Amino acid sequence: MNGKRETKESKFGSYYTVPFSRGRDIVVDFISIGKKSLKVYAIGDIDVTYPLMKIKELKEKDIKLSFSAYLTYVFARTVAEHPYMQAIKWRRRRMVIFEDVDVFFLVEREVKGKKMPTSVLMRKANEKTIQEITDVIRGTKTIKDDSMVDKEGASATDKLLRMPGFLRRFLFNRIFKNPFLRRQFAGTIGITSVGMYAGGGGTSIPIAVENLSINVGGIEKRPGYLIKENGEVDTEKIIPRDYLWITFNIDHTTVDGGPITRFLALFRERVRKGYGLDEVEAKKKGKKKAKET
Repeated sequence: MNGKRETKESKFGSYYTVPFSRGRDIVVDFISIGKKSLKVYAIGDIDVTYPLMKIKELKEKDIKLSFSAYLTYVFARTVAEHPYMQAIKWRRRRMVIFEDVDVFFLVEREVKGKKMPTSVLMRKANEKTIQEITDVIRGTKTIKDDSMVDKEGASATDKLLRMPGFLRRFLFNRIFKNPFLRRQFAGTIGITSVGMYAGGGGTSIPIAVENLSINVGGIEKRPGYLIKENGEVDTEKIIPRDYLWITFNIDHTTVDGGPITRFLALFRERVRKGYGLDEVEAKKKGKKKAKET
């Protein structure tokens, strides 16, 4: 909004109107598609005390990493090891399982004084480092135009948004029924972290279009048992710890409960232990030594 608005009167009270943007149209389209899928949800929290502490320590050493990028890194690497989690049903009796992991996520940025979401499609995220993912996220935040999507898919998406609603929804349905078109348009997995802006704990259950996605909620500080370096829980010592609320959206038509449980357990354990963060500093030191020699 530009600060100038025309207030009108009615028998129900005063009011004013604002445009329903094209960006909202695509949100409505995605919700209509997501409601047709058969999802199961896993909701809980993860102890993120160590990874937050490690990211803070790295920042003091001039290695600036995004916590959202770290979660994306762990998510993509874990899916790459369990590719059946991103399986997509195809035709009547087949499933397509991609080996590469393409992540679709939203980044909030400011354009002309307004906060707006920007969709980003990161190809082969399972091959990228935490620093590379951080650079993509922070680079997207600096885009100053009002496109809702990143440059890779901007032209195609803008054309879709200008179509009549019934035609656009027909095309979206056709796209999401084809695994190859779906991957090209929206990747293989998704991640949102809107809840992190709310402050405190809590999460939500979004209507996701991806077969596998996570919704990152808020971080809540509360007392918890001390976890030793070997991973054992010290039940005799309680200290303040940080817990991340999170929701997993999983298409139950393509994967069974047992594999889902094992995947979630591995992801949770990796996040708790700071999977990949120790390698960041080691690589940084290795580059410095190489320059010195």
